[in-house]
Amino acid sequence: MPLRLGVFGGSFNPIHFGHLLTAGDMRYQLRLDRILFVPAYHPPHKHGPLTAYRHRLSMTQLAIDSEPGFKLCAIEESRPGPSYTVDTLRELRSLHPGATLHLIVGSDQYRDVASWHQPGRLTNLARIVVMSRPGEERPPLFPGHDPKRVRFCPVIPVGISAAAIRARLAKNLSIRYMLPVVVAEYLRRHRLYPGPRTRRTA
Repeated sequence: MPLRLGVFGGSFNPIHFGHLLTAGDMRYQLRLDRILFVPAYHPPHKHGPLTAYRHRLSMTQLAIDSEPGFKLCAIEESRPGPSYTVDTLRELRSLHPGATLHLIVGSDQYRDVASWHQPGRLTNLARIVVMSRPGEERPPLFPGHDPKRVRFCPVIPVGISAAAIRARLAKNLSIRYMLPVVVAEYLRRHRLYPGPRTRRTA
């Protein structure tokens, strides 16, 4: 039986319960052996300041540490230039020959897949799993993708985003119940998203 691997990429800036809940739901629905959390090193679609990679890596490790079905994957760290998903999939296929890769993306991400680097190559390298998002309509199939290799999946709806967490921190609002306590403690200890004044937020 080939190993079934989920590939869950993102900036994880910071990682939160929305990521963990949807990843767990996808692992259950797709009967995956493991989900690889792949923090993007140089995400090509992100503009503006981004928390240092080492911090995003550490927060991700802390968040998934107690879940044996989740594993941190720092594969993009050693690759120069923009962190293109197609290159990550190629490298993962080389590292895990025989494994079935399932690239997990949100419906908002898939809607913009035409702007990705070599989007037509993605379904040659992995099956794509498109997760529903609250308030988002199902995106159309990208013309260059094999419909048998793209699956649209409902997922447990979670209305938490990293942007919302950063915005609350900037206003010194509580982020309790939005992300693991260990992650909240880490970002507070390293003053990653400072607000106008410092106080305990979670």
